[in-house]
Amino acid sequence: MEAVLYLLLLLISAIFFGKIMEKYGQPTIVGNIIGGLFVGPFFLFILNAFNSQAETSIIEEMIRFMEPEAVEMEVFFIVDLSVIMLMFASGMETRIKDFIASFRTGILTAALGIIVPFSFGFLGAYLYLGDVLVAFYVGAALSITAVALSIATLIQIDGIRTRYGMTIVNAAIVDDIIGIIILSVLLSFSASGHIPGLISVGGTILLSVIFVVVSLFLVPKLLKILYGNLKDLRTTEKVGIGVLMAGLFAVIAHVMGLHLMIGAFLGGMAIRDSLTVRTKQSLSRWSFGFFAPVFFAWVGFSVTLSGLALSPMVPMLIILGFSGKLIGAGLGAKISGLSWAESIMVGVGMNGKAAVELVLASVALQAGIIERDLYSAVVIFAAFMAISTPIMLKSLSKRFIKKGWISDQ
Repeated sequence: MEAVLYLLLLLISAIFFGKIMEKYGQPTIVGNIIGGLFVGPFFLFILNAFNSQAETSIIEEMIRFMEPEAVEMEVFFIVDLSVIMLMFASGMETRIKDFIASFRTGILTAALGIIVPFSFGFLGAYLYLGDVLVAFYVGAALSITAVALSIATLIQIDGIRTRYGMTIVNAAIVDDIIGIIILSVLLSFSASGHIPGLISVGGTILLSVIFVVVSLFLVPKLLKILYGNLKDLRTTEKVGIGVLMAGLFAVIAHVMGLHLMIGAFLGGMAIRDSLTVRTKQSLSRWSFGFFAPVFFAWVGFSVTLSGLALSPMVPMLIILGFSGKLIGAGLGAKISGLSWAESIMVGVGMNGKAAVELVLASVALQAGIIERDLYSAVVIFAAFMAISTPIMLKSLSKRFIKKGWISDQ
């Protein structure tokens, strides 16, 4: 029963604030995240303020009921399913040939888009906190891009098939793969004091490459054969099989050491040409109309306010993280052949933060690498970037298209 109440709360707040943002010409995603912030940390702040003035059992019970840890226990499954379906539907919006064509620019963009912000974050955190392991973690947190947020924003501004859009998609996926490797290095160093060997890291990279290649070149052919034998099924049944495929790709990716959202996205691309228009529309409506608002509301809801969350650490993370991505990813895109305007779009678009950063923060907290205060600061930094990046990307897109500096196709 509690899970249903939490789900309704997240969905209602996400849709309500999403419509408000739409009214003011801003991306719906921004409203979804603000909705989660409103019913999460903001509401908890009000409850704690009332409780400090007049302690009552009812308010204390409400505080316990609304704590992120309590909510996460009830909704973790629907949150995971939401990101899977969001990425699966996003993959269906992406043509494999466009993805492959922008692979070279994506690789270089991802490489510089990780090296520069990682260096900025590591140096800044080390000078501020004086701890090498914590500084390594902060550098990792600043270097990762949220695939789900970036792709969802590009779809909303009709930029998913542009050169800068596909470069962002490619680079964000590579970012997440590298982010998983960084996470494994971080956890291994925390547990044993040693960096994992080249064989272990190389194995992860090899599995990632094999999974991507098989998903893009072999699986689409197999799915066409499969769906060719399922012509007599109703649309509802084909939608059910689509959801099954999304989950299957996510599970395979997870087993191979990747984040489940990468598998879901590749699955969406692989199945794209095998589905009818009606089936794709049905999957997209559910994914973007239900699952996306729930996921992005959860991003806002999971923010906590305490300690370093309200210290100079947060603006430092914002400045270092944003400038690092803008310089690194933007420079990588420019070297790869994009125009300055497209490179700026890439640099800004690569600043989105959401899922993997929150996973990285949670794992680091549980492993004892960071304290709750730093965790809160990183989560607030991620929430700020999650809200500001879609706004900046949409604003720049309108301005650059109007000036003729980028194409809207």
